[in-house]
Amino acid sequence: MADFRSVTNADRDRLVAALGDKITVHESPWLNVLLVTFNTKKPPFDDPRVRRALSLAIDRWRAAEVLPRSSIMRYVGAYLRPGSEFAAREEDLVKMPGFSKDIEASRTEARSLLAAAGVPNLKVRLINRTISNLFTPAGIYIIDQWRQIGVETEHVQANDTLYNNSMNEGTFDVALDFQGDSVDEPTYQLARHLSVDLSQNRGRYTDRAIDELFEKQKDETDPNLRYLGVRAFEQRMLDEAYTVPLLWWQRIVVMRSNVKGWYMTPSHLIGQDLETVWLRP
Repeated sequence: MADFRSVTNADRDRLVAALGDKITVHESPWLNVLLVTFNTKKPPFDDPRVRRALSLAIDRWRAAEVLPRSSIMRYVGAYLRPGSEFAAREEDLVKMPGFSKDIEASRTEARSLLAAAGVPNLKVRLINRTISNLFTPAGIYIIDQWRQIGVETEHVQANDTLYNNSMNEGTFDVALDFQGDSVDEPTYQLARHLSVDLSQNRGRYTDRAIDELFEKQKDETDPNLRYLGVRAFEQRMLDEAYTVPLLWWQRIVVMRSNVKGWYMTPSHLIGQDLETVWLRP
C-alpha cells in the first residue's frame, strides 16, 4: 500500500488501531486554506464594518479543536501556511482582527460594528460547495458562529458549475472559498489578493494600499523586515476583511512501513517523483 493522498484524523486513528507498526504516518500543515470571501459590490458587504464583524464572530481557535473531528482542517493561520518562514507567529497572529483568543470581546465588537453599520439583524446568504469532508462542516460551523451575534444565514450548497458561475458572475453575498498552493512564497501566494484589475480577486475590490504593501514585501531582501512587511499586508487585509481565512488544512499520509524513500511535502502538488521510493522486503 503506497497511497499518497491525505486521510482524515479519524481514518488515521482507525488505521493505527488496526495495523499498528505495520504502517507509517506522515503529518504536516498543508498548503491549502478555506477562506470566507465577501462580495464587496453587494450592500451591505461593501461596508468594511459588516465584513469585519462577520470575521470577528468566528472562533478559529475553537474551530481548530472541533473541525478536525469531521474534516481535514486543523491549523489556525492568516494568509500563509502556519509554520512556514514568513507566516505569522502565534504571538503576532492573536493581535490581528479575527484571531484573538478572547472570542467574547471579539463578538461584542462585532455586534457594535453591525449596529453602527445599520444592520443589527443582518441576514446572509452563504454559498458553499457540496463536498462533505471540508466544505459542509465548515459552512455549518460558520453559520453557528454568526448566529451567536444575531446573524441569520441561508446555507446554499451548490454543485461546482453553479458555485463557479456564482463566483465568476458576482451573484453571491458571501462564499466559502479556498486556495491551494505548491510553495511557501509570499509573493506567489499573496498576489491573488491584489486589486481586482491586477488579480481578478473574487471579492471584486480595489485597494491600492494592499497593492503597495505587496510591492514593499516583494522587494524586501532582509528576512526580518520582510516578515514585518507581510504582517502589514495581512493587517490591512484583515482590517478590511475582503476575504478572510478560516482554517488551514492538515495533510496526513498513511502507508505501509515497508515503503521507504518517500518524504512529506506541505503540498500534494510537489514531491510526486517516485524514483526514490522503494519497498523493503
